[in-house]
Amino acid sequence: MRSSWADSVANAEESAPATAAANGSVATHSTSRPTRSSYVPPHLRGRSAGAAVEAQAGLVAPAQGGPLPLAAAQPSGQGAAVGGPRWAGIVNGGGGGGSIGAPRQGHGGGGGGRGAWNSRPGGWDRRDREPDPFAKAEAEEIDFDGQENTGINFDAYEDIPVETSGHDVPAPVNTFAEIDLGDALNDNIRRCKYVKPTPVQRYAIPISIAGRDLMACAQTGSGKTAAFCFPIISGILKSPKPHQRSRSTRTACPLALILSPTRELSVQIHEEARKFAYQTGVRVVVAYGGAPITNQLRELERGVEILVATPGRLMDLLERARVSLQMIKYLALDEADRMLDMGFEPQIRKIVEGMDMPQRGERQTMLFSATFPKEIQRMAADFLADYIFLAVGRVGSSTDLIVQRVEFVLDSDKRSYLMDLLHAQKANGTHGKVLYFSGFVMFLSRT
Repeated sequence: MRSSWADSVANAEESAPATAAANGSVATHSTSRPTRSSYVPPHLRGRSAGAAVEAQAGLVAPAQGGPLPLAAAQPSGQGAAVGGPRWAGIVNGGGGGGSIGAPRQGHGGGGGGRGAWNSRPGGWDRRDREPDPFAKAEAEEIDFDGQENTGINFDAYEDIPVETSGHDVPAPVNTFAEIDLGDALNDNIRRCKYVKPTPVQRYAIPISIAGRDLMACAQTGSGKTAAFCFPIISGILKSPKPHQRSRSTRTACPLALILSPTRELSVQIHEEARKFAYQTGVRVVVAYGGAPITNQLRELERGVEILVATPGRLMDLLERARVSLQMIKYLALDEADRMLDMGFEPQIRKIVEGMDMPQRGERQTMLFSATFPKEIQRMAADFLADYIFLAVGRVGSSTDLIVQRVEFVLDSDKRSYLMDLLHAQKANGTHGKVLYFSGFVMFLSRT
């Protein structure tokens, strides 16, 4: 009698246990119909031998629930397979390479991948990775044909008149070494190549170090930024470290606030303050309008001791509850007269008097202005307590160290006249850095 396909399957099932017992092994079988060979795409055909080699090298991920290959089970960066499997970094929390080939030096399986995000102690503290603010300036130093760049003419400062009013005015200093600013800050001052203090620095720094409020009238370019940055950084370093805020809160609590009228001045103050605070642990952040607020919020979340801001952007941050002024110990207003001219007086008064900033007498306030109109006098009376008035030079005048000259030149001759002027300065030995302003981009590109 002819046997059917079902009879052959049944006979195979009955003979399988006996055969397995005879061989001393246990076999597992299924009653399902034998499966046909699966379809293999053309670009994967002929790779069976390579797949076996990869499986032996630990380059193929195991099946669901299966054991890890030996190379994948090892810790990240310690004898892992060549390049490291991609999934090994996810399992071990490392930064596996994920590429097949020779490993590159300095990379491989280490580096704390996605599984160890923010696992370093201190959370957002990245001060050990603080970029060097002096690197760009040192790289851009150029020796113009061997001519020495003498910088500020300090001999001309000796003739500038200085007046102070108030009781118990601290004595001025002649060198930065006479001021106890701390070793770290003194190192940064030397690195900035500050040799001799300017008149406003000679008087303002000792007054601020003594803890007195200051109202200073000084010309633009007289060194006011260092005059209030040095005492602020030194005071923060010498004072006890405040209680750290919870990492869960998103509100920044700076210890010092520097208000300036424009974005450009804020950026300039921020760059200088970063140089002064380099490797001191004092973090300086800038916030200004006209730029995306996202990056500024991210910088604030990383922590801030000194906040440089324009009044408009600071009001936005205060209304969003992203900045709190309750821990302010130092308040500096730079170019206060210009802020009043730009209409910032309501915002400034709301920031100082209407928010959570400590009252006058509980904080130290430094107000700098090039002029001394009645509005500035009223602001000084409202914001400052028992302050010292400092006037450097003639109040309201421009500096005597700048020579202003106007030349009437046709548009077609401007470029050639400018080049002749630069060559003439170079021939006279007065060639140095030049800052050029133009109303047309095309003219700058051709110059």
